[in-house]
Amino acid sequence: MTDSEIWWKADTQRRAEVIASPIPAATSGLALLLLVAMGCLSGCEQHNNTEAAADERLAEKPVAEMSLPSPASPSTGLTPLPTREQVLSSVPEGRTDPFAPTVISSSVEASQIDPNAASVPDFKVRGVVAVGAELRALVSLSEVSGTVCIGPRGRCSGDAATLLPIGWAIQSIDLDRGCLSFSISGESQRPRCIA
Repeated sequence: MTDSEIWWKADTQRRAEVIASPIPAATSGLALLLLVAMGCLSGCEQHNNTEAAADERLAEKPVAEMSLPSPASPSTGLTPLPTREQVLSSVPEGRTDPFAPTVISSSVEASQIDPNAASVPDFKVRGVVAVGAELRALVSLSEVSGTVCIGPRGRCSGDAATLLPIGWAIQSIDLDRGCLSFSISGESQRPRCIA
């Protein structure tokens, strides 16, 4: 306790000596006033210069005089881009009802393209993928699409619903070629590959 008192007393006495300065109070007050006045004047001066520079920039080139860049000349070899109206007119409008089923081609047109189309309506392989050790194929059948696996009706483990009709079975899926072999009512069909 006495040690801290001694240190405290010594510290307060020393601070009093440091605080007292030989400069009179009137002189230091005048210096402070001069410093504040200089700061105010320099701040006002800078603000006026900024406004003048902004006015000069606006007076140089008004917005009305700014012109659009000229189109590319034939000598540059660049093809001008189409206008917004040309692009919009070239894109067909969407379907009136996007949730309506898609239009299915008639069986006569389908049989002209694919001779087996009458027996297998619109069955297309969209992709093949290996999920762990299980091979799957992404297929579409008429208006329905999904994944199928090797086995009866192409049912994959964990799938609640089956995609293929009764009597259909997936025999093999070739991951390298992107093809799948299947049978309908025990009769093998020709392999289908990614279209």
